Amino acid sequence: METIHEQIVKWANEYVPKFNNLSKLYATPYCTQSPLDSINGQVDFMVIGINPKGNAGIGARMLSVDEYLKGNPSWKERFSVENKIRWNFNQKARFFLGHDDYYHPEHIDNDERTVWTNLSPFESKQGNNDLKKELMQEGLKSTLDLIEILRPKRIVLLGINAFQQIEKAMGNNGSVEYTFVFDNIKSQVGRINRIPTVCVPHPSGHWEGNCHTFISMFIFLHGLAEITNKSNVVKPLKEVVETMRKEMRSWQKNILIKEDTDE
Repeated sequence: METIHEQIVKWANEYVPKFNNLSKLYATPYCTQSPLDSINGQVDFMVIGINPKGNAGIGARMLSVDEYLKGNPSWKERFSVENKIRWNFNQKARFFLGHDDYYHPEHIDNDERTVWTNLSPFESKQGNNDLKKELMQEGLKSTLDLIEILRPKRIVLLGINAFQQIEKAMGNNGSVEYTFVFDNIKSQVGRINRIPTVCVPHPSGHWEGNCHTFISMFIFLHGLAEITNKSNVVKPLKEVVETMRKEMRSWQKNILIKEDTDE
C-alpha cells in the first residue's frame, strides 16, 4: 500500500507537466502555498483559497515536481524575524481560524498538520474574475485529488462560491453537499466526500455579520457542531445546521446585555 507521501509524489507527477504546459500556453505563473514534501500522515486542516495573487499573462513558470512540492519559495518569509505574520491574506485567514499574529508551530503553522493551498495554483490579480477558465478547471481537478489523498479532518474554503465551483468540477466523481445556516449570511457548511467543510468569504472581501469576529465565531461554532465523540462518525449535515441554529437562538433569547446609563 502506498504511503501518503508516495501518493502526493504520484499526484504531483501527474499534474506538474500539465501545469507547465498550461503555464506556457497562457503565459501565467503557478505555485502551491505550504510545502507538501514533508507530509506523510493525515492532516488536521486544509485551508483553501481561490488562487495565488499575481499577474496572469506575464510569462510562464516551469517547475519540476520537487520544486512544486516544496511550495511557495517565499513561504517562510510570511513571518518576520520576531515570528509575527507579515502577509495580509494569511493574517486575516489565521484570525478567521482563531489565531493571533504569532508563529504557532504546534498547529496552524505546522506544515505537516495544516495545508494551505488554493482551488487553482495559477496566479491572477482578481481571483475568479480574471483567471482563464481552463486554469481554474485543471487546478480544481488537482485540488480535489489532493483532498482525497490527504483526507483532512476539516476543510476551510475561503471564497463564497467555492462549494459551487467544486461541485461543478467534481461531477459524478465524488459527493459534495452544502447549505446555508443563517438566512442573511452567505457563509455555508457542508461536506466534500464526507469531510466536514465550512465556506466563508475571502478574507480580502467584506466580512460578514457587520462585526470583526462573526466569521471566526461561525467557523468555531461549526467545529463544535461537528463534534460526535465517536470515532470515524460524521453527523448528517442537517443535524449540524440545526445545532448551529439552536445555539444562535439560545444566545438571542438567554444572553442579555444591559445598556450603560449615565447616573
